[in-house]
Amino acid sequence: MRNRSFITRIRLAWCYTGLLLLAGPSGFPQTARAAGHSHAEQLAIPDSSDFRGEMLLFPAVTVIDRYDQGPKKKPANSEVIPEMNFFYTADYQQFRFLGEWLVSTKTHNLERIQFGLHLGESSLWLGRFHNPIGYWNMQYHHGAFLQNTASRPGIMAFETQGGVIPNHLTGLFWEGVHQFDEAGLYYSVGAGAGPYLKRGLSAFNVIEPGGSHRPGATFRLGYQPVSFGVNEFGISGAYTEIPSDLNDVREVKQFVAGAYANWQQDSVHLLSEVVYANSRLEHDAGLRNGGSFFNAYAQAEWAFADDWTLIGRIEGTRGGQNDPYLALFPRYVRDRLLGGLRYRVNSNMALKVEASQDHIRDDRYGQVMFQWSAVFP
Repeated sequence: MRNRSFITRIRLAWCYTGLLLLAGPSGFPQTARAAGHSHAEQLAIPDSSDFRGEMLLFPAVTVIDRYDQGPKKKPANSEVIPEMNFFYTADYQQFRFLGEWLVSTKTHNLERIQFGLHLGESSLWLGRFHNPIGYWNMQYHHGAFLQNTASRPGIMAFETQGGVIPNHLTGLFWEGVHQFDEAGLYYSVGAGAGPYLKRGLSAFNVIEPGGSHRPGATFRLGYQPVSFGVNEFGISGAYTEIPSDLNDVREVKQFVAGAYANWQQDSVHLLSEVVYANSRLEHDAGLRNGGSFFNAYAQAEWAFADDWTLIGRIEGTRGGQNDPYLALFPRYVRDRLLGGLRYRVNSNMALKVEASQDHIRDDRYGQVMFQWSAVFP
């Protein structure tokens, strides 16, 4: 019965894909930076005596179908999630600005707002920024078009999606690339207000500040065999104090360390990260407990044709069975086995379908996701 249910949903996903392929337009103009408004590209922007600004719109519609869930059914059986991500950058002389606002049926947040100063090979930012813990969180922002998969790895899930490590900080952020010969060393250091804990992590909201927020600090170092190139190998770490509004938890002190590798050769792209997290919980009665866990994921992509990419990803968490911190996050995907396909309709639009077996705290279930995503202009 499980296999028949799985096959039925795969067929439905392909039917949806076929319908949108027939209905979708294919004559959008070429966009110079649409295919990848990448993190490295932002770092490489030189000083300009003229004002330069760019607005990009990242619409997406995600359809999710879950099956074989247990009786508790923590996630809904099916969801349709439309979203629009507004992404704006501007540069004038040595001054910089970056803003990102996400609106969807699940959330609406000013995800990033950064005022920056260009300092030669580096930039100094003030505002709300992505925590540079690991590779994925900096390389792929909230615009779904930029990543080949419809889903993020569970360990890199945003706070609003049940994530267990802080994805956003609000404060000072310094990053750059030091070049030597053809290679480069990416470096970043950030410090600022982290999230607070209330039915999940809640990052500092610059529009409607609320809750109690305490400091966090983070860093990342990455070696690039070719400066500003795709391939990169590095480490990262973060320490965050997370106040809590929960009745039985007063504060969490969390240390996170990780290592990553991103490598591409011709049509093959490999990305893997290993993350260690240690969390100490302090309770109102003066009691303390805690735990630690490891998470690792590996993703392989094969662009077997001009517009087609085949994707596989495996994720696993070890040591989290008795972790009191992880017990506070029932939606965190601890383990996942995923296969997917991305079709690039044109330079502005992509269709994705993926199927996975997911394990959360109280359940294991199958999931099929279909996503239409685009970037304009």
